Amino acid sequence: MAALRKLAWRPEAFLRKADVMLRFDTTSSNALRHPLYVQWTLGFMIGAIGLWMTRLTLGYVVWELTQSPALTGLTAFLILAMPGVFGPFMGVLIENLNPKRVIVAVQFMILLVYLSLAIIAALGTTSVAPYIIAAAATGFVIAIWQPARLVMPTLLVTENALSSAVAVNSTLFNTARGVGPALAAWVIAFGNIAFAFFAGFLLYAIFFVVVVFLNVKHTAKGKPTGSFMDRLAGGMREAGKDPLMMLAMAATVFSGFFGRSVVELMPAINGELVTNGTAQTLGYLTSAAGAGAIIIGMVLATRRGSARQMLGYLFAGGLVGGLAVCGMGLSTTVWLLLPLSFISGAAGSLTLIGSQASILQAAPKDYRTRIMALWGALAFGGMGIGGVASGLLASAIGLSLTLGIFGLVGSLGSAFLWLYARRTVTGQNL
Repeated sequence: MAALRKLAWRPEAFLRKADVMLRFDTTSSNALRHPLYVQWTLGFMIGAIGLWMTRLTLGYVVWELTQSPALTGLTAFLILAMPGVFGPFMGVLIENLNPKRVIVAVQFMILLVYLSLAIIAALGTTSVAPYIIAAAATGFVIAIWQPARLVMPTLLVTENALSSAVAVNSTLFNTARGVGPALAAWVIAFGNIAFAFFAGFLLYAIFFVVVVFLNVKHTAKGKPTGSFMDRLAGGMREAGKDPLMMLAMAATVFSGFFGRSVVELMPAINGELVTNGTAQTLGYLTSAAGAGAIIIGMVLATRRGSARQMLGYLFAGGLVGGLAVCGMGLSTTVWLLLPLSFISGAAGSLTLIGSQASILQAAPKDYRTRIMALWGALAFGGMGIGGVASGLLASAIGLSLTLGIFGLVGSLGSAFLWLYARRTVTGQNL
């Protein structure tokens, strides 16, 4: 209280401290004091929300047209598995290119796909085929975008601010992963599907404009040595040398397949497990998951942990997220699913932030693009394959039992990997 009274009597002291904290400083270890990174961050957050809005809307319209968990899972698979299949190859292809130019070109292609989706929905198309094709096109374009996005912070901040940039970048992306679907669900509930697609297009267009005017200095690298396959294998060999990176990637795949993939089935969960589930109840569920992602993201944004500490967050997220998914299988009302969705969203954010931050900090500079492309392939490829696998299994044995199996296996597997890491990597901070 004394400190507050002191500030109250001396407002100029408070304003002076605030000015120092908010002033740009390119030597600071805080990424948010680097002007180029702030410009990128503002656009990235808006664009990521548009991206996740479109993905939820795609899943919703496929579910509404087919009532099929398998096709809903297939939609997620096409969006997520394409980066898994092509991501490592794209990482090698673009590692000597200017990431900004790659991102601008890819953003333009994504905008064309999103605008096409809005037009298809506005025309009232009842065939699911155009939406499946659009999902495949989105996945392929993201496979090019992913490695460039993951290394972009290295061009915007100095090396001493890189860990801060990774934390903020990961936090924003995973926060958007919660906010975007929730916003899409509410737009669908009070508007229509075409407007939801168009809103995603507009938000991503803002990101496109921001990046176009981003004044990034890129130092051209020399001509790559070795064949394409040699460079691809070189990144994999470099990642394989570090037990921490290998465990982080294994846990990322595992948690993505058995835990985070369930989020892609949220339209099916809302339609099958919630009594009289509507777009509005889907909005409640996705909002709860988004709130969990935001809170965890805000907490981790204030922490600058080591690679080993971030690895511990990855295992904890997989363990808790698996239990939440298992609980969803036993739930029959929206009131039980709401807190579980919140926990699932928080756990999913924890796993992605922990895995990306730990690997990027551990990866050698010369191999970052290739290694992060490999991480992206495993992180989102695991989600995509898990989404289609859980959808197919749900069509065969029921959604409730599928959620129970996936959640239990995901939780037990994450616990086993955590115990193994404590003995293999280090016993500290895990």
